[in-house]
Amino acid sequence: MKSKMKYILIGLLLLSGFSNVRAQDALDKFQQEMGKLESLESEYHKVIFGKKDYPKHYTDSIGKLFQAIRQEKRDFAQKAVDNNRSDKRFVKVLGIYVQNYLTIDELEADLKKFSPEVQKEQEWKDKMDFVKYSRLNLPGQKCIDFTVKGHDGKEIRLSDLLAKNKLVLIDFWASWCGACRATMPHLKDIYPEYKKKGVEFFSVSLDDKEENWKKAFKEEALPWIDGSNLLGWKDPIAKQYAITGIPFKILIGKDGVIVDKGFARSGSLEKAMDEYLNKVK
Repeated sequence: MKSKMKYILIGLLLLSGFSNVRAQDALDKFQQEMGKLESLESEYHKVIFGKKDYPKHYTDSIGKLFQAIRQEKRDFAQKAVDNNRSDKRFVKVLGIYVQNYLTIDELEADLKKFSPEVQKEQEWKDKMDFVKYSRLNLPGQKCIDFTVKGHDGKEIRLSDLLAKNKLVLIDFWASWCGACRATMPHLKDIYPEYKKKGVEFFSVSLDDKEENWKKAFKEEALPWIDGSNLLGWKDPIAKQYAITGIPFKILIGKDGVIVDKGFARSGSLEKAMDEYLNKVK
């Protein structure tokens, strides 16, 4: 009897091991195939955005292939996620390759398709927190108050800035974020004009190293308020404002109501500020 039980236990362990191998193979296979698509995407990107001066008809044709490969990546990732709802690692696949294409409602519905076991994992819970906080940060909602420490070590409270200004633009950034720093010259150009109109800019750094943060602040010579808790992505503010990438800008009215956010398109920030200021005259 003992001998029989021994073999049963060995069999169960072997099955468990094979199961893990299959799960590993599923992710490995996905990464290998996705790698091929990303290599193609990279080649197309070099043609479209590179320094070489290709004929317009050629870059236009490559542009269509570029859009097609991005759609193929999304579809391929979604299919992989759908085929691996019991594998917690595919929550990350969803986040990297699919999430940005989904509305908040669609993301929530997709997350709920994962198995009950996966839904116990922290990464799944973090995604659901993102869904919750995204809804709390829609235009028209009351903003979440927070504090950060300034370069002098004193606390800066968002609600205090709102009480003193008609509008506050929060610009989430970090010293290591090239895209963040690339937007700052334009912000510095428009700041004096909007400062006179009652708009304050408020930079919040997601740095975690004080030396890097202070050095970047000095290099950028920001003329407005800047603060950081030096917690990086572990700062609760990043979670509360549903930030998954920077730069991230959000415009808040004096009453604490969110006016708009994002502003990736050129001129969209100025348009939003002008429209709000014209309403509160």
